[in-house]
Amino acid sequence: MRMLRLWPLLIVGIYAVVMIVGLNNYIHWSSIGCILGMIALPVTASFNRNAKGSQRFFWASLLLFALFMLIPAKTFLYLSIAAAGLFFTEIFYGRINLLPQLVLISMSSWADAVADLFSFPIRLQLTRCAGTLLSFTGTPVKVQGNMINEFSVDPACMGLQMIITSLLCGMILLGFYQKKFGKTLKGWQVISILSLIILLNIIANLFRIICLVNFRVPPDTFTHEIIGIICLVVYVILPVMIMSKWSVQRYGIVNKNLRGTYYIRSASGMLVRHVVLAVCLLIGMKRTGIDSQVATGIPQVAGYNTFSLPGNVIKLENSHSLVYIKHIPGCYYTEHHPMICWKGSGYEFQQVEERWVDGTMVYTALLQQGNDKLYTAWWYENGQQSTTSQVKWRWDVFRGGHPYSLVNVTAINQEQLEKEIGEIRHLKPFRFLL
Repeated sequence: MRMLRLWPLLIVGIYAVVMIVGLNNYIHWSSIGCILGMIALPVTASFNRNAKGSQRFFWASLLLFALFMLIPAKTFLYLSIAAAGLFFTEIFYGRINLLPQLVLISMSSWADAVADLFSFPIRLQLTRCAGTLLSFTGTPVKVQGNMINEFSVDPACMGLQMIITSLLCGMILLGFYQKKFGKTLKGWQVISILSLIILLNIIANLFRIICLVNFRVPPDTFTHEIIGIICLVVYVILPVMIMSKWSVQRYGIVNKNLRGTYYIRSASGMLVRHVVLAVCLLIGMKRTGIDSQVATGIPQVAGYNTFSLPGNVIKLENSHSLVYIKHIPGCYYTEHHPMICWKGSGYEFQQVEERWVDGTMVYTALLQQGNDKLYTAWWYENGQQSTTSQVKWRWDVFRGGHPYSLVNVTAINQEQLEKEIGEIRHLKPFRFLL
């Protein structure tokens, strides 16, 4: 009987093992987003002990697990574990509010990837806008991609990298003021404030770029980081602090007096449900290795040496070019983006721009690692259509179109890169692989 009473500890242990082991390469524990998220969870969480803990997160966890078994994207497993944890929490503390749920979503690698990939066109627009504003000072300004007067705007600072940090800081402030004043904002009000935070983040990045270019501050320096922090505080944190306090005081609904004690009903039933979730998640943990499997039987392509890599990636290379074809199974997947993969290999992105090459709209960039320079381009293609737009290809697949692949071509110089793109577009040597 004593062991039976310890079932909550056993369940928590299983959830923790699945989270740490099964999602080891998914959750970046040392990232600022994860650290802020861990701080935000207790600050933002509040419970209505008068409301019986529902089974909403039990069913949500099962649904997300089923999606993970159908579509082995680790985000579904992460969300399934998060929902199971919320279900466990509601048993003992009561119905939880919205903010911690949003915090858990923001902590996921999916949120980070979405913020990075879908904001990519905005990054280039910010550089153009910064160039326009700088031209008002009377200084001649030439903007090319992420270059302003031959000064390369670091993609890390032009890439809205602070967006998750800003959102988590905003949620911490909202949670703090809601607890301080004993009031709670409605869901749509919280979403509205978070949307404003995204807008403020864009403004902060714009002024950050202007400062960096105007004072010609190189990346990876102390001054570079200080300017970023100052812009974050001045244009995001301070306005959000004022806005959160005013919104909670003005529009917050007074929390009802929590009387009485919250009792667990049908402990055996709750135990059975958690055992079901624990078994499912342990099964899911074993399935997490599926994306590291290497496909076999990839046909050879004339003129290239062909290799199959983990994660549905095909590598083609010859004496003058390197091509990666990264298959994207569905519109809901994040892809192996070049700005992530090449950075992982130690290269820095410069001269990033969207332009036409031989009748095809592509993104191009200069890769630099010390004295080593490579020229790269990428676009999305499904054998019938090509695009650089995340929205366009995802919408096409959502409507039933053939799945797309990210095509990344790299060469040792610009001329060879453009020649290779032209041959790929006209001869279509590996169309059957798309």
